[in-house]
Amino acid sequence: MSINFDKLDEEIYGISQELRDVQSALQEVKRKQESNKSAKKEALVFIEKAEAVITKAEKGKIKLSEEQVNRIKETLSKILVIFHS
Repeated sequence: MSINFDKLDEEIYGISQELRDVQSALQEVKRKQESNKSAKKEALVFIEKAEAVITKAEKGKIKLSEEQVNRIKETLSKILVIFHS
């Protein structure tokens, strides 16, 4: 039985390269996942702050213009998209 070491070496190299590609793809997924977590964390901070401002406005402590109310609503809508992705 003769073993073709050159062919075996090529196969091992090919498999190693494929595994490196898989590992690279996994690292990219992890990076994007962390970025998504960060975005969600920032979105929660915004929601909490917006909630506080809305509460103050409802109690008459501050007055919001129509434009300010619309901007808060638009941003909250965008955040909703982040949480559903």
